[in-house]
Parts: sequence; C-alpha cells; structure tokens
Amino acid sequence: MTSDGSGVVTVYGSGTNGAALLEPSNHKSATFSVKVGLSQMLRGGVIMDVVTPDQARIAEEAGACAVMALERVPADIRAQGGVARMSDPGLIRDIKRAVTIPVMAKARIGHFVEAQILEAIGVDYVDESEVLTLADDAHHINKHNFRAPFVCGCRDLGEALRRIREGAAMIRTKGEAGTGNVVEAVRHVRSVMGDIRALRNMDDDEVFSYAKRIAAPYDLVMQTKQLGRLPVVQFAAGGE
Repeated sequence: MTSDGSGVVTVYGSGTNGAALLEPSNHKSATFSVKVGLSQMLRGGVIMDVVTPDQARIAEEAGACAVMALERVPADIRAQGGVARMSDPGLIRDIKRAVTIPVMAKARIGHFVEAQILEAIGVDYVDESEVLTLADDAHHINKHNFRAPFVCGCRDLGEALRRIREGAAMIRTKGEAGTGNVVEAVRHVRSVMGDIRALRNMDDDEVFSYAKRIAAPYDLVMQTKQLGRLPVVQFAAGGE
C-alpha cells in the first residue's frame, strides 16, 4: 500500500517487499482504493447535518462539500433519549433529490442491515455512528462487503487504524456530538496527531510492540509512520 502525490492510497495485491495485504483479494483491494479516492475529494470541506431538503439546499449554496441526512440532529437525539435508529429512507431520498453534492447517512454500529438499506437507496457515504444507539457493542460492520465508502469515528490512533482495517475509507474524531462543547473533539484530534508524531520518532524495531500495544494492524501502523498521517482522509467532528 502506498500513497501518490495526491494523497490517494493505492493498495497492491502482491509485492516483493513482503508487505502484508490490506485485503484478501485483488478485487477488494482495488475497490478499497476507489473508496479512499472518493473520500479524498471531500478533503478540506465541511459536512453539514441537515434534517430537511430545504436545509440541504441551503448547505449546498453555502459551500458544504456534503450533507449528513438526519431525522434529528445529535442534540435532539441526546435530549429525547430512547433508541436512535437509521433515518427514514424516504427522507434520505428527498434530500438526495434536492442537492447535487454527496449525501451521507448514519447506521448504527454493528447493524449491517441498516447499512445494506442505505446502500440500496443510493447514499454516497455510510457513517457507522456512535451517535445512534449501538446495535453490537463488540463488533463493527465488515465494511469491505459494501460498495459505498464508510465513515467511522475514533478517539485515538489505535481505534482509527482498527476501523481502517475493517474497511473505513474516512475517519472522523468522535468528540461529544450534540453537546455544543468542542473540547472533546479537540482532545481526540490532539490524541491522534500526538500518537502519529510519537510514532514517527520511533525506530522500526519499536513499531512491532507499539502496534501490539494499541491493538492495531502492524502494516497500517508502519504506513502511518511513513506517511506522517492516517492512510485515509481525516475529519474533525463532535461538539456541534
């Protein structure tokens, strides 16, 4: 796996350097590279939460690079409690028809059926989100089984690389969505960037034990060390 000048990750199915494969097949490897490339197009942009087609149009006119289609914003989800599920597919379709920019939608962590529904109705990105009620507190969705790129949250480098191994094409910090407090988002960004700075200063021999300590795949840890950043695009989120 390498990165060209544009920052897009290229995954090789074989090589003479003995690098571990990111995917079990060349087809999946190529597909993951395409997903990462699609996510790279959003780099430097703003993704807005919207609950109506009118809000989506306003966000597009204001320059948003994508919108997140929701029935309730995170603040309302936290205030109302109960079980927070995937948004109504009809609402997502209405928002998709209203704008020309990419539309994202959230699925519960571990709920692969919600992800299948979102992919079937044509969302551009699926966000496996901790904002919604957990469907599985032990396992995340195997994102390699889907054509749509996935977005996942993280609090530190180890969590980010585990999500990338599962197939996430974009990483965002978790923060504390819906609280209006941005300090958790800043803390998580600083945690990830601090871990990467420490990793870059390690000897190659130290990377093995470091990968074990943070429970992350060695090949992705080494690639992060070489790139000086995550292998996929990273967004900061939480606190809105």
